[in-house]
Amino acid sequence: MTAKLERPDVRAHVLRAALLAIDEVGPERLRVRDIAERAGMSSGHVMYYFGKRDRILVSTLLLSEDELAERRTAELATVADPREAVGRLVELYLPGGPRDVRWRLWAQVIARPPQDEETLLRIAGFTGTWVGELAAIVVRGVGEGLFRPVDDPEEYATRMCRIMDSLASDVLLGLPGRGPGWAHEQAMRAIWRELLP
Repeated sequence: MTAKLERPDVRAHVLRAALLAIDEVGPERLRVRDIAERAGMSSGHVMYYFGKRDRILVSTLLLSEDELAERRTAELATVADPREAVGRLVELYLPGGPRDVRWRLWAQVIARPPQDEETLLRIAGFTGTWVGELAAIVVRGVGEGLFRPVDDPEEYATRMCRIMDSLASDVLLGLPGRGPGWAHEQAMRAIWRELLP
C-alpha cells in the first residue's frame, strides 16, 4: 500500500513531473495532461493543486530557482579564490544550451508574467540573490587585492547580471556561433574589463 502524500508533498511531486515534461516537450507545448501522465495523476487532480497551466510554469520555475540557489551557495562556499568563484557563478547563471529547462521557463514567465505581488516578489528575490552573490565575491576580491575597487559593487553586479541575461537570450535562440561557451567567454570578458588590475 502506498502512503498518502500530504498536500505540500503532492505539489512537489507535480512540480517534479512538470520539470520532466518541460524537458521532454518544452514549456511552450506543455499540456496539463503531459504533467498528469508523469505524475501518475488525473489532469483534474493536477489542476486542483495549481488552478491553471501558467501557475504550474511559475511554480516550476520557482522550484528550479530554489534548488539552483542551494546548489550555488554550496558550490561557491568551497571556492576560495574569488576569480574562480566568479567563473563558477557565471557557469551556473548562464544556460547550458538552447534547451535549458530553467531558462526556457524564464522565457515563458517573462512572456506571460504572473499578476500576484507575492510571486513577483519571489522572482525579484531570485534575481536579487544572484546580484548579491556576485557583489559579495567582488567585495572579497577587492579586499584581497585581486580586483580593482568598484564604487558600488551592487550596481556593478546588477549590470553584469543584465549582460548575462542578454547573452542567455542569444543562446536560447540558438543563434549560430552563440552557444554556452561563447556566452561564458563574453560574460567573463565584460566582468574582467572592470575588475582585473
